[in-house]
Formats: sequence, C-alpha cells, structure tokens
Amino acid sequence: MKFRHDNGNLPFISMGLWETIFNSIEVPIMILDKEHRIVRINKSMKNKTGIKHDVIGEKCYNIIHGTPAPPVFCPHAKTIQNNEEYTEEVEFPDFWLLVSTSPLYDFEGNLIGSGHIAQDITKQKEAEKEIHDLLELKELLMKETHHRVKNNLVTISGLLSLQAINIEDQSAKEALLDSQNRAKAMAIIHQKLYSYADFEKIDLNHYLTQLLDEILNTYSADKKVRYLLDVDDISLNVDTALILGLIINELVSNSLKYAFLEDEKYIIHVKLHKSDDKFILSISDNGKSIPDHINLEEPDSFGLTLVNLLTKQINGQISIKRDNGTLVTINFEL
Repeated sequence: MKFRHDNGNLPFISMGLWETIFNSIEVPIMILDKEHRIVRINKSMKNKTGIKHDVIGEKCYNIIHGTPAPPVFCPHAKTIQNNEEYTEEVEFPDFWLLVSTSPLYDFEGNLIGSGHIAQDITKQKEAEKEIHDLLELKELLMKETHHRVKNNLVTISGLLSLQAINIEDQSAKEALLDSQNRAKAMAIIHQKLYSYADFEKIDLNHYLTQLLDEILNTYSADKKVRYLLDVDDISLNVDTALILGLIINELVSNSLKYAFLEDEKYIIHVKLHKSDDKFILSISDNGKSIPDHINLEEPDSFGLTLVNLLTKQINGQISIKRDNGTLVTINFEL
C-alpha cells in the first residue's frame, strides 16, 4: 500500500516511511475500521495503554477496555453511527485520555472507519478532583458554621424568652419578645443555609412560611390570626433575604401587638412579586389602621426605625396606606 501527494507529481511514499512517521508522532493515534478492528496503532498509543504485542485486526474494546462489547461512551461507535466527530473523556485505571474521533472515507467517499487522537488529561482531572474536594470541604465547613450560628441564635432567643417571663414591666417584656423574634428571623436564615445545597440563594416561599409560623407562635396568635402568603417563585441572595425577613418580622409583629382586638379573627397578607429586576413587597392586615401621626420615613419607635433603615439598605422605597387596616408597600431593586 502506497500514498501519493494530491498533485500527482511527487514521488510515492513507501509504506515503511509512512509507518515510521506514524510511529514517531508523540500523540497517541489509532485507526479503526467500522467493525471496531484496529487497523493501525502508533507506538505512543501502545505505550500509553500498555500494549506489548501486535494487535492489528483485534477488536479495540477487547484490547483497550477489556470488555466484550463497545462501552456506552465509545466515541468510535458514535462516529460510525452518525458520521460525525466526537470527543470523550475516557478513564483508565491510572490515567485519563481525551479521545477525539473523526470519520475516515475511501476514495469513493464511503465511510470505512475512524481515526482516534488522544490527549493525556490526567493532571487536569487530578486538578479538577482536588478543586472538587476543596469545594466539598468548604461546603461542609460553611454548613457547620451556619449550623453553629443558628444554634447560637436559637439559644439567644430562648434566653430572651426566659428573661421576658420574669419581667413584669409590659414595655420591657415586649422589647425582649421583639428581640427574640429578630433572633429567630436570623436563625431561620442560617437553618436554611445549612439545609440547602446552594449557599447563594434562599427560597423565599419556604423561608417566609417558617418565619410567619414562628412569629404567630411567639405572640400566641395562631388561633385568632391567619396569614396568606403570595410569593412568586423567587430565590434571593442571603443578605437580601435576611433584610426582608427582618422587615416582615417587624411589620407583622406590629400588627399582632397593636392592630388586632382579642375577640376578632384577622388576616395578615404578605406578598412578594417580581417584574424584571424590580420587586414589590407588601404586608397588609385587616385590623385597626396604624395611627395617622406615625410616619414611616421618620418613625418614633425602634421597630419602625429598623424597618426604615433596612429598606434603605436594599435601596427601597416605602409607602403606607390606611384603609380598613394597614398596607405597607416596599419597592426595591437588586
């Protein structure tokens, strides 16, 4: 078998010279026919795969992979089937190869096999594994950190609750309960963080459901007050989710403390909707409206001052409507 340059004027290249050139190439190369038989294999491929004897005519999957049939990932099978180039990462016991296959044709354009060119990517895969292991360790450490922070906040919340029991002054008791709720709001965030796989995003629906349950339970209002939660399918970063949780905690707590009478049943409605990059948070109740003299821009209570400051942290605008209850709306963008 001899090969000649396309212009037809150059001398024939002998098979021996062709084999010498083929074997001198340092990149592992192999040629297979349509039946997976090895037609040519250079020294680099034989050395890489540990082949010591003549394997021409042998089935590739028997020799290279030690299997009775082509493996599922076999790029040669895909090339023969679809007449296309394919690239696959192939794992061996001690190394990895990136194998690229290209279809080969006879002089009449008929598909007769494929050519394999391999690249050793062992160091790359080892580096990827090292990075993966480091990320897993980082994730484990972050989960442990959030778990400890959550436990500490729960402990603080419990201490505040115990302290409130022994205080007779009602305003002081309410202040302690408010602080307890703020600690719970932050604790729930950290609980979600060590429960989720994604540390960057918080599912607002699950978070706010748990938060509202905790608030109503703290004020023993779960029998006379129910809440409606209307939240788009939104995931926010941890900082924003924490700010929204604290805002909702303050406003819902205010409703429970000041807007509802003992012998009535009430509803608190919490909505969070997104349009493009803009968000609208609204908290409303059907209780006694907030007094006209209270200005959310310049509040005279710590809780509403905190709401105002938190709103500014997310570059939000706050508004209030007094009509058969109270509606507070916060527009913000990320």
